[in-house]
Amino acid sequence: MRIYDYEYNDIQAGYYDRFFIDNDLSHYLYFDIETTGLSARNSTLYLIGALWFDNDTIHIRQWFNEDGYSEKELITAFDEFCISFSHLIHFNGTTFDIPYIHEKAAKHSISTQNLDSLIGIDVFKDIRAYKKYLMLDNMKLVTIERFLNVERKDNMTGGDLINVYQRYVARPDDEKEHLLLLHNHDDILGLPKVCNILSFRALLEKPDIRINNIFHDTNEKKLVIEFELLDKCRLPKRLSYTDKNGIYINACSNAGTVIIPVKSGVMKHFFKDYRNYYYLPLEDMAVHKSVSNYVDSDNRIKAKKENCYVKKEDNFIICPDKSYSEAFCEDHNSRIIYRTIDSLINDNEENRIEYTKAIIKQM
Repeated sequence: MRIYDYEYNDIQAGYYDRFFIDNDLSHYLYFDIETTGLSARNSTLYLIGALWFDNDTIHIRQWFNEDGYSEKELITAFDEFCISFSHLIHFNGTTFDIPYIHEKAAKHSISTQNLDSLIGIDVFKDIRAYKKYLMLDNMKLVTIERFLNVERKDNMTGGDLINVYQRYVARPDDEKEHLLLLHNHDDILGLPKVCNILSFRALLEKPDIRINNIFHDTNEKKLVIEFELLDKCRLPKRLSYTDKNGIYINACSNAGTVIIPVKSGVMKHFFKDYRNYYYLPLEDMAVHKSVSNYVDSDNRIKAKKENCYVKKEDNFIICPDKSYSEAFCEDHNSRIIYRTIDSLINDNEENRIEYTKAIIKQM
């Protein structure tokens, strides 16, 4: 087994340190493995790479199986190294890297207790559901690196390197060794930067925003909400997406806009406690029993769910809060509910923020 160490002093942490609970970056260990196949039973583990931070310095260590027989030494050394950390960050390691190491450890009858004690953070698992928002062909590491403009010197795939490693073991030379180490090195060095993609998840799941402006564009029949992105939601690349309801979000860096279609016309506000209402056919509306004495008994009937409403002509926008007390809809069975534009524009700042957050989260 050979060990290679690297240090970089000119690379800053970037956004990714905002996504983890522990703000001390020295507690986080990034890792990736290289193998000659997907099956631990029929392939060889030939490289483990790890990255960690010490103040403003990035450290990388690689454990290299240079002879094809050092799997046990690699796993033992890596497991001992894990004792200094609390979290393990990886890309799809839950599905491949960690189970692979476990199977190899079982084969060699060695422990992975330090590795197993770490809290895992799988960047791939956390972001894969957001592929459609990012307009990516796939969620492979190299695809995300290109999307985020993460530079790498290596231009080979893991599959390409299987043959390189087999030829290296048969006849070692510096050129093949360099190719094998470089691929893993670039995967590891780029992984902290790839964590920037978690900001899209932060925005769509737990938006942290401030409203800068909100107005009704009467010409375009749209409500425009301009907002500022705070803390974890700052985006490294532009997000431009339209959902099935025609709601559009455009955001990049620390600024964003949500545009919501406006529906003009008549909608109905339904009363839930319909048994306490009468429906007035001539007026096409419901009134509470407490005021029904002012209505001729011939002109009223007991209200039902379907007709226990009052109508309003106004400008409406989608309301994501199903419990909103002043909600309107087109009919009793409508799944989409609305509120008037004025009810939002004239609301307090906190409620406008909560409305915008709810709109973003439902997208």
